[in-house]
Amino acid sequence: MATMQVDFDSYKLWYCSGHPYEALIYVYKKCSYVGSIIFYKDDAAIPANVSYPEPSIHFPLSRFNDVMTILRDEKPLYLFLNENSRIGMVGTSELEPTGEQEGR
Repeated sequence: MATMQVDFDSYKLWYCSGHPYEALIYVYKKCSYVGSIIFYKDDAAIPANVSYPEPSIHFPLSRFNDVMTILRDEKPLYLFLNENSRIGMVGTSELEPTGEQEGR
């Protein structure tokens, strides 16, 4: 399999201490685990994105607020992983209207 994409509709979040990573987000579709987003110290080597078989997408901790903003403000969402290049993404799975924040 060259690429995988999994939709998700909920998440669980842990901020870690004494662990190789700093924060961990498990993502779920209808209460079933479908993947993870892991944050590592900014000065640490970031491991390649992998599948176990679910996608595990890795970021430096400095991207945590960006990812959390997407999780809080957007839906529907998905994780994407190209297993050949190891490029991973968190993204919206449908077209988003421009200026949607304007009505808030």
